[in-house]
Amino acid sequence: MFWKKKPDFLKLWTELSLFTRRDVTQGILLAKYKKAAGSLMKSDPVSAHALLGLVACLEHDLSSMHAEHKKAIELSVSCLSLMYYALSLEKACLWNECAKYTLLALDLAPQDPKLLNAALRIAPLTGRLSLQKRLLAQWQQSHEGVRHPDQGHCEMLNESLVKHELLEQDLKQVIAAVGDALCESDAIILKHRYELIPLVDSCCFIHYRFLLPENLVATYYEDLISAKLDSVACHPRIFDVFSFSVENETMYELYDYMDRELGASADTIKVPDPKQIELIEELVAGVEV
Repeated sequence: MFWKKKPDFLKLWTELSLFTRRDVTQGILLAKYKKAAGSLMKSDPVSAHALLGLVACLEHDLSSMHAEHKKAIELSVSCLSLMYYALSLEKACLWNECAKYTLLALDLAPQDPKLLNAALRIAPLTGRLSLQKRLLAQWQQSHEGVRHPDQGHCEMLNESLVKHELLEQDLKQVIAAVGDALCESDAIILKHRYELIPLVDSCCFIHYRFLLPENLVATYYEDLISAKLDSVACHPRIFDVFSFSVENETMYELYDYMDRELGASADTIKVPDPKQIELIEELVAGVEV
C-alpha cells in the first residue's frame, strides 16, 4: 500500500490526526511538525507539502491548507498526494471537495479497497445518491457479487424524496449547510454515520449522527448547525426526510452499544403480560418498602 512506504511521514501524520480541534492558537503545538516538514522538503517535497497542508488545516488556515496540498499534487499526481489532500479536506468538513479528490485517487488505483472504502465513507456526506449507488455497485463487483450492507439505501431514500416531491439537490443543499457550519467552527468530526428511519407509507428519513471529541460541547455545535440551516433557503419539506444530531464520544458509543445489544436480543425480548402487571400492582398496593 502506498501509505506504508513512508513510515516517518506516516508517524507524523498519525500524531497530527490525534488533534481534537482546529484553531490558530495551536501554533506552538504544531511548530514541531512544521520543522519536520522543513526537514523533509529536500528529500521528499510531496510529503513535506502534504504535512504542511494538514498543519494548516489544524490551524484553521484553509487557504494555506489548499495551497500546500496543491503544491504536493503539482509535484506528483499520485494516490498519496490526492488522498492526503482528501483527508485534510474531510477534517475541514469540506465534504464535496473531499469526495472529489478521493475519487481522483480511486481512479488511479481502482482495485485498492481502502480507497474504495474511503469513497464510500464520504459519499453520504455529499448527498449525491447517484454517486453512492455507483460506489456500492463497484464494491459489490469487487467482492464477487456480495452485497454491501448499505445496498438498497439509495433507492429507499430516493423513493422518500419523490413521495415528498423533493429532489436529490434538496438533500445536497441541506447537508452542504451542515458541512459549512462545521467548517466555520473549530470542530473535528471523529466519526459519522447515517441511519434510515422507517416511516408510514414505506417512506423513511435519513438521520445523520456526528461524533465529536469529549473536550467539545456537542450542543454548542448542534446550535451552530441549526442557525446555519435557518439561514439557508432549504426546501421546507426536506426536514420531513432529514435530521441530524451531534454527540460526544461517550454518548455515541453508548447508543451504539445499546443498538447492538437490542439487535442481538431482539428474538428473546418478551413483553410483560399486562394482566400479570396489574395483579402484581394489586398485591403490592399499600406495602411500604
